[in-house]
Amino acid sequence: MPLTIHTAPVFQPEKEYCFRVLLGELLGLDYRVAWTEGEPNYRLHLPNGTALVVRDHFWGKAGIGLQPANIPSLIETAPNPFQSGEVLTAVFGKVRFTFENQQIDCDLDVFASGFFMLTRWEEHALPDRDVHGRFPAESSLAWRNGFLHRPVVNEWADLLRYLFARLGWEPPRPKRTFRLHLTCDVDHPRLWWSVSDRLRTLGGSFLKRKNASEALFWLKKYFFNKQDPYDTFHQIMDAAEQTGHPAHFNFLGERPPESDCWYPLEHPFVRSLIENISARGHVIGFHPSYEAFDQPDIFNRELESLRRITPQPVWTGRQHYLRFAVPSTWRVWEQAGMAWDSTMGYPEHPGFRCGICQDFPVFDIEQRKILNLREKPLIAMDVTLALYRGWSPEQAYQVLMQLRHQVEKHDGEFVLLWHNSSLGGWEWREWQAFLKFESLRV
Repeated sequence: MPLTIHTAPVFQPEKEYCFRVLLGELLGLDYRVAWTEGEPNYRLHLPNGTALVVRDHFWGKAGIGLQPANIPSLIETAPNPFQSGEVLTAVFGKVRFTFENQQIDCDLDVFASGFFMLTRWEEHALPDRDVHGRFPAESSLAWRNGFLHRPVVNEWADLLRYLFARLGWEPPRPKRTFRLHLTCDVDHPRLWWSVSDRLRTLGGSFLKRKNASEALFWLKKYFFNKQDPYDTFHQIMDAAEQTGHPAHFNFLGERPPESDCWYPLEHPFVRSLIENISARGHVIGFHPSYEAFDQPDIFNRELESLRRITPQPVWTGRQHYLRFAVPSTWRVWEQAGMAWDSTMGYPEHPGFRCGICQDFPVFDIEQRKILNLREKPLIAMDVTLALYRGWSPEQAYQVLMQLRHQVEKHDGEFVLLWHNSSLGGWEWREWQAFLKFESLRV
């Protein structure tokens, strides 16, 4: 006998999406929805005859909508009464529970709160943008209220599981294990394409930057070495193979040579690199250009140019510069038939932009429907740690380990972006001996 949810027949697509992610995907439950006129809350009837009532603090209110006025300014974070040392955050409602006979009343609206984080509708509602047209982390409710570092959607799913257990119903847990997912956005497959490029780098050290230490670095490590400083793909593949999972390498498609990042896909080095990655069992993904995040024609043209030269299908990837518009960028990916995107992480802060550490189905808030596309949210990347935050390798490692611990608690997926260009070169020299991908999966 499945779990039965009684709720009012309003905002049905939105509610069905919440049930699918929290109950179906995260908890692995079989459930059915009984649309019930006049029901003011979510009344979950459990197979053992008990009931959990989750208060509706969003969809049931008259005139509610995905507007800035409906984004809470203050939220409640309180100790988790079911897990010592942990906290619970309520985007809508309060961290308050009432126990009575065979029923528990939960004031924390886990469904509207989950919808808020997963769909990123606050990014659609608010006008805040940075110089690249991206929604800033500092404008998000999660950052302003100090919970960006926690996968709160996973925590709300766990809360439901604890409440079910208090009511005497303990369905089996879905089988998942923690994994480190290594990804690489290939903006620059090589630093040097010719001998003159090598000379320019060395000359720049002496003449432009007047840095003898940098010049000595290039001379000793690379100048007389055939290997290019950015040709570090074998290190990423080696590390991924130790985790038992393939790495994903996202390549740019054809674009004008004057673009911010450009390389010829037909170049023998690029063709050989793609073939080698594929031969070793790793994945070729797509890296749509700076302009393509809301331009389907550009997106599709670049995608097809990459697909023409790859020995494997290309169905996954990440936006260049993490440029993203909710929900139109997801729609571009959906219409191109892509399987999953992995853009949803903030460039300036690591953490859980969507509040979750598993891949999940995407919801289009304008068309009000679940898409076939899935999102595999990005948790951290090299540029965030070293450039945006300005952390030392040791500080960055501590942050990564704290985030890894959060993911591990939920048997989730730690999606890490490390550019091949960040494993070689003068600017990243302090990180080269430090970085040990395998330590993040222990």
